[in-house]
Amino acid sequence: MAKIIIRKERMVKLRRIVGSFVFACLIVVTIMSVAFASESGKDSLYVTPEWLKANKGSVVIVDARPKSMYSKGHIPGAVNAEWTYFANMKGSPGSPGWGDLYPKDILAKKIGALGIDGKKPVVVYADPGGWGQDGWVVWILRLSGIENAKMLEGGFMAWKAAGGEVSTKPVAAKAKPFKIESFRGGYNVTTPWLKAKLGEVYIIDARTPFEYQGARIFQEKRGGHIPGAINIPFDSVFNEDQTVKDVEELRALFQSYGLSPDDEIVVYDTAGVRSAYLVLVLRMAGFENARNYDSSFHEWAGTPELEVVQGSDPGAPSPAAVKDSGEKNDSAASS
Repeated sequence: MAKIIIRKERMVKLRRIVGSFVFACLIVVTIMSVAFASESGKDSLYVTPEWLKANKGSVVIVDARPKSMYSKGHIPGAVNAEWTYFANMKGSPGSPGWGDLYPKDILAKKIGALGIDGKKPVVVYADPGGWGQDGWVVWILRLSGIENAKMLEGGFMAWKAAGGEVSTKPVAAKAKPFKIESFRGGYNVTTPWLKAKLGEVYIIDARTPFEYQGARIFQEKRGGHIPGAINIPFDSVFNEDQTVKDVEELRALFQSYGLSPDDEIVVYDTAGVRSAYLVLVLRMAGFENARNYDSSFHEWAGTPELEVVQGSDPGAPSPAAVKDSGEKNDSAASS
């Protein structure tokens, strides 16, 4: 009888252990599912200066500002990589491929040279009031498969305001091996793809109203905007203190322009930098079908057969332009 009682007690104990293990596994799976189910929520894209202070030793920090600003003072340990580090700058603005991302093999080496291998989290920062270079870098890293890349909200100014240390000592990163198997799908589009999709997708021009209406201030071949594009300047997502608006406020902002979270959205600016930032914010706010047009208005305006519209109205592609685009070519999107 004693042996039977002992066996029963062991069985009860074993069941409790198994039950606790299964429950713990379910919790982990649930947490992981929530964490990777979408890019929505402010914590999915930004860290605070306080968080970075506490975790500075366990992340790769990238200063996306120009080298001249980096040299005057940066977050200790940060490596410097301004937006042109990742892009083909051969030729002149408007020529095919100018300002576009490097091919994935070259880009992978450039990323690895910054000490990034995709294992450590990456935090990127810039200065408020710029072009959103920090968003451009994070967009590139996520396009390349690095999910744990985020921005420092408020940038370098917020870091200093929070009492963060500042260094003038340049950092030479230890290169890490990094490979891009393929670019992440649904993040970027090409000029042929967008031409074929005119009239079918929602297009956002992330530039200033001045540029949208026709001003040429960055050597654009022509002034104006892509037919049908609505103007949502990328800096409209910031509060006065240069922090990012809350998700609910952002959703209301985008919905006020007639956008829905289910819409297929393409964003562009002059060379894809401001638009990359806005794409990330759109996705954070739940508009997860937003993509960046990396070649942006420089290439569009530099291609004579492509239509542009001047003035404050979006306009629309001419019937001839839509007809000439031929069959829709989804494969033209950069993965």
